[in-house]
Amino acid sequence: MAMLILGALCIGIASVIGGATGFGTALIATPVMLMAGFDVAEVVFVNLVAGLVTRLSAAYQLRSQINWGRVALLGAGSLPGAWLGAVTLSLLPEQFLKPAAGALVMMCGVAMALPVRTETPRTPSTPALALTGAVGGYLGTTTSLNGPPPVLLLMRARLPPLSFIADLAGYFIVANVIALAILWFRDEVTESMIWPRLPVFVLAALMGNLIGLAIARRLSPGVFRSAVIVLVIAAGAVTLTVG
Repeated sequence: MAMLILGALCIGIASVIGGATGFGTALIATPVMLMAGFDVAEVVFVNLVAGLVTRLSAAYQLRSQINWGRVALLGAGSLPGAWLGAVTLSLLPEQFLKPAAGALVMMCGVAMALPVRTETPRTPSTPALALTGAVGGYLGTTTSLNGPPPVLLLMRARLPPLSFIADLAGYFIVANVIALAILWFRDEVTESMIWPRLPVFVLAALMGNLIGLAIARRLSPGVFRSAVIVLVIAAGAVTLTVG
């Protein structure tokens, strides 16, 4: 019961950030849940399901803003990457994956903090979208951190905020479905991951997502973005240290 409550708090708090920024749920939930004692495989599964459920609502609300061409290229690229990641997950021991996840979270936070040279919106190239999707797919099935690659690409493309959130929502839906299907096909999903924990975790994610959307309407983007970057780097550093 204690692990159930702890896991729900982890995913719920992480979903507050995800709801307010359009991304970041797995970035925060992964290191925190690993530190709480959950194994890598369950963390990956829970984050993928939670990300899928919460982004479905966002994609529906912003469906007119989605660039389906970008989403299709990112999603198609994630397929081979997700398969390779699933193979890696079954081969590498957990003691290697935990510190790797922590280091990756830290690097993502640092990359988000770097300034962008241009303020002019630009369209990412087809190869860049496909490669980014492949890297995201690989990270999705190994650590559930499939968000950072497209986030960095779209941030540096200077997309308008609604287009940014909408494209990310579409990508997460496609990529998470692919990743979950591959993990299921490879028997990486166990019954203990689904019941009784998963329904509670998904409910916590939905509640956190709603709170995050409410917070986003009250905080300035600059302040919240700075807080997220600091939290991401700190969470990654702790995971790297204790992993």
